Amino acid sequence: MKLKKFTVGEIMSKSYIVSNNGKAIVIDPGAEGKKLYKYLQENNLELKYIINTHGHFDHIAANEFLKNKTDAKIMAHPKADLKFKDPKLNLSQVLKRQKITSPSVDIALNDGDIIDFEGLKLRIIYTPGHSEDGISIYLESEKILFPGDCIFASGVGRTDFSDSDFEKLTNSIEEKLFSLPDNTTFYPGHGADNIISSFKNRVWPALK
Repeated sequence: MKLKKFTVGEIMSKSYIVSNNGKAIVIDPGAEGKKLYKYLQENNLELKYIINTHGHFDHIAANEFLKNKTDAKIMAHPKADLKFKDPKLNLSQVLKRQKITSPSVDIALNDGDIIDFEGLKLRIIYTPGHSEDGISIYLESEKILFPGDCIFASGVGRTDFSDSDFEKLTNSIEEKLFSLPDNTTFYPGHGADNIISSFKNRVWPALK
């Protein structure tokens, strides 16, 4: 397995490409689809899935480009589909004065679902709070987590949007993400990576 990290777009979102056996998954292609596609081409990777941790524009803006180029299946929580189609709900019209949309969800992901990808098993954890459609993706064999905007290396996602809820975010963090092994490395939707134990012991106590 190989993990490639990208920083894309004006908001400096993080996109990740997980590859194995010549196949790939892209997580949160938030912008700069050409850059992501170039990496796939240069490494002879077939893109199978596009997974969005939630439907905000800075995590979905390159969905259409990559799907058109590769015919990859788009995977996200069922509630993300509304954001994909509505620039107000995905915040592109509100924060960027642009109308960014995405093709519809091809495969809906719910809490506990397992994606079996080239021998890798990715478990879906429903983690609302920053966004009602928020999911995290846990790769147990590698002790790797992709939490989207649920948690960051030194903070948490905003909870001042219409479908945000700090109480739900707290539950997602304490009841779900903190149940993972302390040495799990997480790669968030923005900024640097960190490990769960560091976030749990150093960051979260100051934010509660």
